[in-house]
Order: sequence, then structure tokens, then C-alpha cells
Amino acid sequence: MRSTRLFIFRSLGILGVLSLLSACGGGGGGGGNPEGDSPYGVRVLHAAIDGAPVDISSSAATGPLVSQQVFAGTKGYRALPDGAQRLSLTRTGTPSDVYSSFEVNAASDERYTILLYGDVATFGLRTRMLEDEVPTTGGGAWIRVVNGVTQAADLTVTVGSSPAQAVPFGGDTGYVAAGSGAINVSATRTTDGFPVQSGAITLEAGKAYTLLLAGEIGYYVKSLLFTDGR
Repeated sequence: MRSTRLFIFRSLGILGVLSLLSACGGGGGGGGNPEGDSPYGVRVLHAAIDGAPVDISSSAATGPLVSQQVFAGTKGYRALPDGAQRLSLTRTGTPSDVYSSFEVNAASDERYTILLYGDVATFGLRTRMLEDEVPTTGGGAWIRVVNGVTQAADLTVTVGSSPAQAVPFGGDTGYVAAGSGAINVSATRTTDGFPVQSGAITLEAGKAYTLLLAGEIGYYVKSLLFTDGR
């Protein structure tokens, strides 16, 4: 009975996400959304498969900086006001429902990522802020892998020919130097080798990327590649 209720609950959640994606032109800021991508600022990586759409607001700005970021959405950075401020991650349409807040002293050339992961029914929704300090050395590309996958306490991640790393739930590899072009990235559940990500990802020299692994093993897992900057 519990599994049936959970299936219905998650199915309804996914239908809601798909409805929002359709209304917003695929989740990338369409549908008349006034937001625009910026090379710097703040973004959300939404990895919680049954989590509601979320907004980011700032104590130094009027209105949300990011709005209606859905599970596995692809919106990029939104510009931040300079200076000290509080960033709050809230449920879309209910700004009083605050998942977490983070104090930052933002400069015009900084990038921040707020990761939403976990689930409603079992692990609870969790958040983490990452400061996206993009490497500037070397002539190749840089990539980090973020583990937002439930039912995997740890993932074993390999990027190209770099040594494998154990990445905890909600953690990341840090930026790993990689060549340009097609780079193989694999991730397996550490306990039993269950495959989560396998295949080549095309990277451009001089750029940094984040590969988000989102969802739940045994239910639905998705990988999304984000450009972090030059």
C-alpha cells in the first residue's frame, strides 16, 4: 500500500513538472519569462524528483531572481546585486515556504549554485550551496560531477583518464581537468556497481562544466550538463 501511494504521489509530481515544462517552453526560460541568462550570478540545480518547483529571492532585490525551476530544469545563472545579501530558496508561489537561506557577499564576477536534492517521502529535501570557482589554468576543459541521485549513498565517478572518485550523496567531484571534444564520464553506485551515467560528453576547450546526476535509481535518473563559464 505504501509503495502504491508513493507511486501515485510521484506520478502526480512528474505530471506537474511536465505541465510546467510545457508551459515554459521546455524549462529554459521561454513562455514570456522575463529572466535572462547571465555569465555570473546564481542558479538552481534541481535534482529532487518529487520536489516542487522553486524560486530564488535576494534580500537585495525585488521579486525572484530565479523562478519556477523544476526538477531537471536547465536554467542558467541569473545576475545578482553586488554586496552582502541573503539568498533564499523557496517554493514557487509560496515565498513563505523557505527551504533554506544563504548569506553571501556577492561580487559581479562570482557564481553560486544552490543544489536541491533528496526527496519528500524518504530522505527529506536537502540543500547545499556551491561557490563555482571556475579554474583558469590549462588549455583544456574542466568538469565536475554532482551526485543528486537518491538510493545511492555514494557514486564512483570517473572522468576520462582521471582516477575514480567516491562522491557522496549531495557531494561533487570538484573540477577535474579534461581534454576538449568527446570525454567519457561514468558513474556507478559504489555498493554494487549499478550504472548511473555512462557515455561521452562533448566539452569545449577553455570552458568549465557541471554534470548533474538527478533523480532516483530504480525509478528515473537523468544527467544534465551545465556550462559554468570560461
